[in-house]
Amino acid sequence: MTHRAEMTWSGTGYVFDAVTGGGVRLTIGSDENGSPAGPRAKELVCLGLGACSGSNLVTLMKKMRQNVERIDISVEAEQAETDPMVFTRVVTRYRLYGKGIDPDKVKKALDYIEEKYCGVLHMVNKTASTEYAFEIVEV
Repeated sequence: MTHRAEMTWSGTGYVFDAVTGGGVRLTIGSDENGSPAGPRAKELVCLGLGACSGSNLVTLMKKMRQNVERIDISVEAEQAETDPMVFTRVVTRYRLYGKGIDPDKVKKALDYIEEKYCGVLHMVNKTASTEYAFEIVEV
């Protein structure tokens, strides 16, 4: 599968009008004063990591027959202070809501995601140490 994105800079600040291969339009970047006009590029990487690992977690929780009703994901990335300012450490936190969720199964799923499944995580961990934490909220 090939992934595509196209964007145009129209001369204002660091703002790009973008469209994904799937036709989704968004604005990326900030104005000349640093005020956001949309997500910044590295924020998009964090969002991609959360969405990739989250979709894998949903799939694995369903396969493990866990009654998960909702998942909140938080991604925090530290970056190097010198160019190219790559991510150096990334922590992803998952909060799972449901009834009778087995923490051992959540850990097993997240370990699978780290070891094998999440392609975005495997791209990020070329420069950054990665770790995760989770909590279960009984509803």
